[in-house]
Amino acid sequence: MSEQKLEKHVAPKTQTVIFITYIVAALEITWMFVQFSITPYLAKRLGFDTIWFGYLQTTVGVIQLLGGPVFGRFADLFGARAALTMSCVASVVYFLLLGVANSVPLLFIHKLPAVFMHILPGAQMVVTDLSEPERRADALAKLGLCFGIGMIVGSSLGGALSTHYGESFAAFVAAGGSLVSTILVQKFIPKHTKIQAGVQSLTDKKAGTGSVFNLSEITRLMKFPGSYQECPKVSFR
Repeated sequence: MSEQKLEKHVAPKTQTVIFITYIVAALEITWMFVQFSITPYLAKRLGFDTIWFGYLQTTVGVIQLLGGPVFGRFADLFGARAALTMSCVASVVYFLLLGVANSVPLLFIHKLPAVFMHILPGAQMVVTDLSEPERRADALAKLGLCFGIGMIVGSSLGGALSTHYGESFAAFVAAGGSLVSTILVQKFIPKHTKIQAGVQSLTDKKAGTGSVFNLSEITRLMKFPGSYQECPKVSFR
C-alpha cells in the first residue's frame, strides 16, 4: 500500500476512534452525575448525618488517589482498549452496587470499584495518541465539552429518574449506560493507540516526525510546559 493510500485509510479510522472516545467520555460523565444526584438522598434515607456523608466522600477520594497510578501503568502495559474497558466495567459494578445498597456498609462498599474508574485520563490518552500535534489542544479541549455535557444531562436525568422511579432505578439505568460504553470501547477502540499513532505519523509529511522512536522528536515534546505533569484526574464523589 502506497503512503498516499495509507494516509487516506488511517485518517478516517483515527477520527472515528476519537469521536467514539468523546461519546464514551460524555456517557460515563453523565452516569457519574446521575450518581451525584441520588447519593445524598440515598445516604439520608439510610441515616447518614453530615459527618458520615463527609466520610463517604473522602473514601472515594482516597480510593481514586490510590487507583490513579495503577490505572496509568495498566494503560501503558495493556493499551487503551483494556484500560477503558476496565474503567467502564468498574462503572457497571459501581452502579449495580449502588442500586442494591440498602445499608450503611453496602453504601461504602459500592465505592470500591472507583479504584479503576478513570475514564477521563483514559480518554485523554487516546486523544493525545491519535490527534495530530497541531490539533491536539483542540482535541483535548473537546473532552472538556464532553464533561460539561455530561454534567448538565446527568444532573437533570438523575433528578428526574430518582423523583419518578426512585434512587435504585436511576442507579440501574446508569449501570446499563456504562454497559453500552463498554460495548462501544470493545467495538471501536484499538488495542494499542500508540501503535496507531505511530502509523499515522508515517503519513504526516509536514510534521516531519519520522519514526515514533525519533530521539529528536521525543526531546522536542519533552520541552513543552507541563509535559512532566500527570494528566488531571477527576475524583468522582
